[in-house]
Amino acid sequence: MLGRWLAGLTRFLLRHRLAVLLVWLVPLPFLAHGSLHVSERLKSIIGSRDDAPSSEVARLQAREFPRQTQFVAEITFHHERWTADDEPFRRSRDMVHGAVRGLPCVKLLTTWPELPLRSNFVSPDGRTQLSLVEIAVGPNDFDGAERCVLDLRRTIRAVRPGLPLGDLELLVTGPPAVDHDIGRLVREDSLRAEMIVAVAGLLLLVWIFRSAAAAFLPIVTAGLGLATCLSIVYLVAADFRLSVYVSTVSTMTGLALGLDWALLYVTRYREERDAGKTRDEALVTAAATAGRAVLGSGGLVLVGFAGLLVPDLDLSRSIGLAGALTVACTLLTTLTLTPPLLSLLGRGIDWPRWHWFRASHAAVDRFWVRWSRLVLRRPVVPLLLGAAIVAPFAPYLGSLRVQNPRHEVIPQELEARRGLDRLLEIADEGDLYPIVVVLHAEGGRTFDRKDRQGEVLRVFERLRAWPEVGKVHSADLLMDLSVEVFGVRLGYGFGDGFAGRFVGRNADFLSLNVLARSSDDPTLSALVDRLNRELPGLLAAEAPGLTSLVGGAPARDSESRTGLIGSLPTMIPIVACAAFLLMALLFRSIVIPLKALLLNAASLATTFGILVLVFQHGWGLGLFGIHGAAAGLSFITPVLLFCVLFGVSMDYEVFLVARIREEYLARVREGDSPAARDAAHREAIAEGLSRTGGTITNAALVAFITFAAFLSGSLRPMQEMGFALAVAVALDATLVRMMLVPAVLHLLGRHSWLWPGRRRAK
Repeated sequence: MLGRWLAGLTRFLLRHRLAVLLVWLVPLPFLAHGSLHVSERLKSIIGSRDDAPSSEVARLQAREFPRQTQFVAEITFHHERWTADDEPFRRSRDMVHGAVRGLPCVKLLTTWPELPLRSNFVSPDGRTQLSLVEIAVGPNDFDGAERCVLDLRRTIRAVRPGLPLGDLELLVTGPPAVDHDIGRLVREDSLRAEMIVAVAGLLLLVWIFRSAAAAFLPIVTAGLGLATCLSIVYLVAADFRLSVYVSTVSTMTGLALGLDWALLYVTRYREERDAGKTRDEALVTAAATAGRAVLGSGGLVLVGFAGLLVPDLDLSRSIGLAGALTVACTLLTTLTLTPPLLSLLGRGIDWPRWHWFRASHAAVDRFWVRWSRLVLRRPVVPLLLGAAIVAPFAPYLGSLRVQNPRHEVIPQELEARRGLDRLLEIADEGDLYPIVVVLHAEGGRTFDRKDRQGEVLRVFERLRAWPEVGKVHSADLLMDLSVEVFGVRLGYGFGDGFAGRFVGRNADFLSLNVLARSSDDPTLSALVDRLNRELPGLLAAEAPGLTSLVGGAPARDSESRTGLIGSLPTMIPIVACAAFLLMALLFRSIVIPLKALLLNAASLATTFGILVLVFQHGWGLGLFGIHGAAAGLSFITPVLLFCVLFGVSMDYEVFLVARIREEYLARVREGDSPAARDAAHREAIAEGLSRTGGTITNAALVAFITFAAFLSGSLRPMQEMGFALAVAVALDATLVRMMLVPAVLHLLGRHSWLWPGRRRAK
């Protein structure tokens, strides 16, 4: 039925081929604009779910603390010889401050000596100074905050030539600056990877097709499908906060799948033309056969991305939806644009008609015929080889360790990262990752009452005594600068001056920043857990009537990691069951999908084991062009890779088994004996493998280059994904699909096509 529907669709497209091409040509300017600028709207920081404590803390900060600013940038001043106490340094700093304060987006600028806390703003050697810039934009106006960062940088560049210290280092950093710089880097990395794929892929496709004309067609369909997806993401990202992972995942999978599917489609069309069919007949047959495999493959990749919708997290769901959109757009271009383009090219698709091109093609075909016979003659050998490869690597999956991303993953070439390094000359690493706690006073005993303040100060003392806590900043921040005379505090009191921003507008909310003694991920996560677990009891004992919520970046990251990892027991069965049902319906067999799931599990375990060895244990990091120390994987990498790899790995399964099933159905007859069915099954495996072996390995080589191109990027999570996908494709197309699948199918015999209700031959 599916094949007939695709054949009918193709006949319709061929009758209206010019109209179809026009439909795709008209939106090209918009598609080009959207795909080139989408990364400008994607964010490196995505909040947890709406009902999570960290999200509620963020809302309370915006609503109840008018003196707190959601977006803060930092300007760092540094000189190798002059210090913050020297006149040239001070005059240069004041000139920069004067220029920056004139910007409309600057709400408040604070530094030393305006705020008499020198150690918070000046490094011990005096050569580095920090200024805090509070940005005046609306709640959650992330784009406005990034525009302010650009205004700050432009203003600083303009004023620099007139500074007394012309070589004073001036850097703008902070969360908005990090967001902007990472977005720009992702855009540059993606464009570079796309250029690598376009050039290398085109050269490879020329060799694969033995034709320059045919090589451009997959580039066109894959590129147009990706541009369509990214343009839709560009529109959606104007109203919703989407992750920077969206662009990279969409680009990786869109290019790889688009090139693979177009390659399969065109190869089948040329095969039918060589068999003597007319142009339109060959296109209809290609649609009913290769098109059916493409649609089945797309369905399985969609199942993989759908797994990312299981966690109740904006981060995973934005990537899952974008990935599903990528698959849908790529399917649309492959199935609707490929037939009209092939129809217009006609025999021109074989240009240039060089004899050695065709001779090399014939030699490759002969190799796959011999290979299929070899695998079927010794089916146990591939199984032993597979076990020898899986056994050493798969066990390392058990030692996989994840961690929340830290500032070290930000590349050194970014201004925001260099600014963070300067900031660490003044502050501890824990200052970069404040845990924000909001206290709420109930029953009318607000924080402007002395008795309530005394209770809260005792809570602060207890928190500061925790071994994992470095500092606690709150409404008592400036009290050390005041003195108490005859029981009366003179100077700064609780919540006065700068410290007053920690007290809510009606004095019924109080915020505090808890800074960990160490900023490593286990310490931060443990401190977040302890605050959630023990703070309510501490408040009940020392300050009755107070409730607490724990938020900030460490809490948000902990919630996201817990949500992602905790969703795996639900996600894996859902994805596996959905894939099983889809493959069972596609192949009309319950054995084929079960075999595919088992082999896919072995392939995934091996890939993850290799990933752990390289990125966690450091085996060969430098050999793969990856810089930086080995550490735990980014917390999103395992879950994201499971869903993407699951779908991509099934791609070649569908290509191979769909052709084997087609050949089997062409040979078997109603009433055939079991021996005849086994013979037909063996012949179908040999024919299917010899016909698709070259296509699958060529498609895998194109996909391998596509994924490996992202190793040229600078962000560690992107490198982890590119590496793992490239390894998975290499394993899947060589070991699994070209050796293990035909060997297992041969050993299973006709039982491979077991289906409930189907009558057995007697």
